[in-house]
Amino acid sequence: DYLKDDCLSVNCSVGVVRSHTEGPKIYSIAIPPSNIGHQFGQLLESGKGSDVSFEVDGEVFTAHKLVLAARSPVFRAQLFGPMKDHNTKCIKVEDMEAPVFKVYLIFCLIS
Repeated sequence: DYLKDDCLSVNCSVGVVRSHTEGPKIYSIAIPPSNIGHQFGQLLESGKGSDVSFEVDGEVFTAHKLVLAARSPVFRAQLFGPMKDHNTKCIKVEDMEAPVFKVYLIFCLIS
């Protein structure tokens, strides 16, 4: 009975009430503390969904472009801005040791 020619019609009536008898209600919603840095760190560690890699001193680190760009103006410029590398699949980083780069990646995500 409700379907005619493969279509469903729904009719709604909306009314507006301009007066009220109660004062404004105060709602309190508890907001949990953010752990986004920890979550980004786990994402970096797992490597799932990574779309960019960095070769540093012979070691390769995988990461996520959007996460790096959101957390670091340096990575934002390198991946999407005027400093954009032509090859953003694997970026070679010169003049840095691999352990230092790894700490820098983690710092960008959890700070």
